[in-house]
Amino acid sequence: MRTFSEIKNGIPETIPVPKALKLLCDWVDENDYPISGGFELMADDGESIGSWFDSEDVSDRFGVFGTGPDGSLYALWIDDDGHQKIVHLGSEGDALYILADSFVDFLRLLAIGYSEIGSADMTKTAEEWNSDDDDESINPDFQKWVSATFHVTIPKTGSEIMNVNDSLFKNWVHQKQGYHDN
Repeated sequence: MRTFSEIKNGIPETIPVPKALKLLCDWVDENDYPISGGFELMADDGESIGSWFDSEDVSDRFGVFGTGPDGSLYALWIDDDGHQKIVHLGSEGDALYILADSFVDFLRLLAIGYSEIGSADMTKTAEEWNSDDDDESINPDFQKWVSATFHVTIPKTGSEIMNVNDSLFKNWVHQKQGYHDN
């Protein structure tokens, strides 16, 4: 319960908090880490998103809830049409992806067990992508929990959930940062 309270406190009131996020936090409080790969839950103070956008305040469009081992961010994002998506913001200003259209689909993606979602080849299975050192990235207990709790299956590859060719989020971020294609 503590993990969820901390994360929820860092999410703006303009962002609906999915029930599945609370359930994930409860699972981590009970089972601890690793969840899957290098992903960890993270409470945010609002500064993380602010550092991405110098000239425009878009913090009311993001709710950061997680981080990767490289400092990348996982967040709820409200698009221009008012739809919530789960997004990845790479630590170096790259790897800008819509990971899933719902939090349950994000959990399905996470449960596949890629060592780092932001750099994984989503057309490969976790076993094909992860190095031999990353065997612990796949967490069978987490996979069982996701399947049983949400009555879903865990796909073999991330491309079953994530459209790697969708540049909507990347283009939106670049536009808000003032980048223009020439």
